Amino acid sequence: MLSEGALTGLKVVEFTDQVAGSFCARLLGDAGADVVKVEPLNGDRYRRNGPYPGGVPDPELSGLFLYLNSNKRGVTLDIESSKNRSAFLDLTSEADFLVVGQESGEVERLGLRRELLAAAHPELIVTSITPFGLIGPNSSYLGDELIAISAGGMAYATPGIPDKVGDPHLEPPLRSNTHMAGYLAGVQGAVASVAALLSRTIQGTGCEIDLSMQEAVAAVMPYELAHASYDEAKPRKPKVFGVMPNAYLPCQDGYVVVMAVMEAHWRNLMALADNPDWAELEVFSSGVERARNWDALEPLLLEWTMAHTGAEIAQLAQDKGIPCFPAYTVGQMVDSAHVTERNFMIDMEATGGQRFKLPGYPVRLEKTPWQLFRPAPKLGEHTAEVLDEWLGYSPEQILALGAVSA
Repeated sequence: MLSEGALTGLKVVEFTDQVAGSFCARLLGDAGADVVKVEPLNGDRYRRNGPYPGGVPDPELSGLFLYLNSNKRGVTLDIESSKNRSAFLDLTSEADFLVVGQESGEVERLGLRRELLAAAHPELIVTSITPFGLIGPNSSYLGDELIAISAGGMAYATPGIPDKVGDPHLEPPLRSNTHMAGYLAGVQGAVASVAALLSRTIQGTGCEIDLSMQEAVAAVMPYELAHASYDEAKPRKPKVFGVMPNAYLPCQDGYVVVMAVMEAHWRNLMALADNPDWAELEVFSSGVERARNWDALEPLLLEWTMAHTGAEIAQLAQDKGIPCFPAYTVGQMVDSAHVTERNFMIDMEATGGQRFKLPGYPVRLEKTPWQLFRPAPKLGEHTAEVLDEWLGYSPEQILALGAVSA
């Protein structure tokens, strides 16, 4: 029996082939819902994407799959076969949520719109996460992570301030080295799903959530969208942004982020640097002037930052009330004392005994704290268990499906 969570007692069926749907369902599972991930017989695509321990491909050890699918049970069904589709529909008829992460054409082709499922289960909440949404001129377009980031405008808004761009018109679009669109859409999908659950308690019926990955990306870019609305020239990046310093600065062991944007911050920063004469120059007299003359100011600041490590600068600055922190590598973040003490990185053990760390849950709930209820499922691990527990299928019925089961 699982420990209690905020959503304990609720059931989720997940059918997705992208990060967004998997992450949405994982967040519901992290909160205690019983999430059943339905995979095709050859497994989720991210079983075949690493990283793997030692670089050796193993569908049970993909780091990305293990992260996206903890706190879930795994079922394998070929929902395009009549017998397996019947079992899939039986599962959805018992669920509170169906999380669908597909291209919209597949959602339509496979009959996963709520209007087709509501007759058998009017309380079902269907959360559909697609590249461009279920309606609109581009709704049928195919898309993936890179396309969603590009269509949402984020690729052309990257790099952002304070990163340097020689000529904004010549700089190619860039993307983060993570599934940014997928995680953004997954978070918004989980929030919308819980909101729909609250609505169901009032209205008595479920609903369909139509979530566009393109819009999930654009929704977190109000600064860039405001510029596009207000500026006739629509520059990729304004020449002067706010006030400075608010930047990454090289130091002895990497980079440190210094945000001395208020005048009190600036004065305290200069005190730490022994109040150099140049700090009194008219060209550095205000945050706006320091931004306008950043090319002249930056090398002067580097004389001080390069004499210290990032941790030293951060401690000195924080003691003076200046927002400041080293620019961590991923490894430095994982091994940092603060992250370790907060138990954010969770030790996990794979089937072969390999140990690794994956992120836990960044939200701490007082009454129902996050727990790792179970690791990500092996392929088909819970097929028989779920079909028996949820649907009362006999061993003979399960065997007749021809689905992989452990």
